[in-house]
Amino acid sequence: MGYLLTHYSTIWFVLALLASAMSGLGGAAIVFWFLVKVLLRYESPLNPADFEMVGVVGTLAVSIRPKGTGELIYQQQGTRRVIGAQSEDGHAIPKDSEVVVTRYEDGIAFVRLWAEFADEHGVGIASEDRKQKS
Repeated sequence: MGYLLTHYSTIWFVLALLASAMSGLGGAAIVFWFLVKVLLRYESPLNPADFEMVGVVGTLAVSIRPKGTGELIYQQQGTRRVIGAQSEDGHAIPKDSEVVVTRYEDGIAFVRLWAEFADEHGVGIASEDRKQKS
């Protein structure tokens, strides 16, 4: 703005400086308003506990073969996610089984069947009960 006012008009230098400073502040205010009201509206601080894998319940998208790897689908932070999964005890687990993550190492979730885990720990809500409540 200052360049245009000093080179293409007969305005005094100090007045051109003042006008360019005001237009710069106005532009900065518009960008700041856009960032705060539009882009940062839904931002929230990340909590590492929200991304803890142990205890996550999900469904197998790909069956786990004996001592093999399958795929686990689960929900975290409101999004659907997929991760590699292995059976905790090395046994096969069929596709569409509801499982719980018992440990997480090197990008692989080690899982057990949810019904077995619930019965062992006295949770009392087996897979069929969870499906009926949803």
